Amino acid sequence: MKELIPQIQKAFDWVSMDNGVGFLLPDEHCPTRDIFQARADKLVIECASDRSIGENAYLLGLVIGEIGNNTFDHNLGNWRDERGAYFVYNADQRMVVIADRGQGILATLRQVRPSIADDCEALTVAFTETLSGRAPERRGNGLKLVAKVVQEQQWKLEYRSGCGTYVIDASASACTMADDGLKGMVAILTF
Repeated sequence: MKELIPQIQKAFDWVSMDNGVGFLLPDEHCPTRDIFQARADKLVIECASDRSIGENAYLLGLVIGEIGNNTFDHNLGNWRDERGAYFVYNADQRMVVIADRGQGILATLRQVRPSIADDCEALTVAFTETLSGRAPERRGNGLKLVAKVVQEQQWKLEYRSGCGTYVIDASASACTMADDGLKGMVAILTF
């Protein structure tokens, strides 16, 4: 994990800075969904050939795909400056980091449920209820499925948006509030 720690810090730095344009290296930045998907597919292929991961690589692809696709689906026209996702991984260390400079879960879900009180409530709703920030579309199962797969596979997901950090592991899920707010999101998956 030591090799990826600077990449985790870089995700938080990028999301937190006033202007994120040009901060990421080309192999870290996915400005469009097709580039993100190609890199995610590469990871799945890499992991599928690892006997200890095997078929679970496709579940990994599902989790990464849902998180990454939300970056593009829910932020179209709402990027602060640099559009797209920060996406780095290390298959040997079994870790993935995804981040974006979008509007965050709270702003997305308040479009369809204005009564959501704070970031923790928004994250809890996103991972436990069928609700989409893309009303009137009948969607919103994606992050629920992510939570289910993460728990069943005994992986760990830390998902930070705004002041909330939602953590899912094999035994539980919970949200905690931080004092400082984060515009956009950072997701760290260990598998």
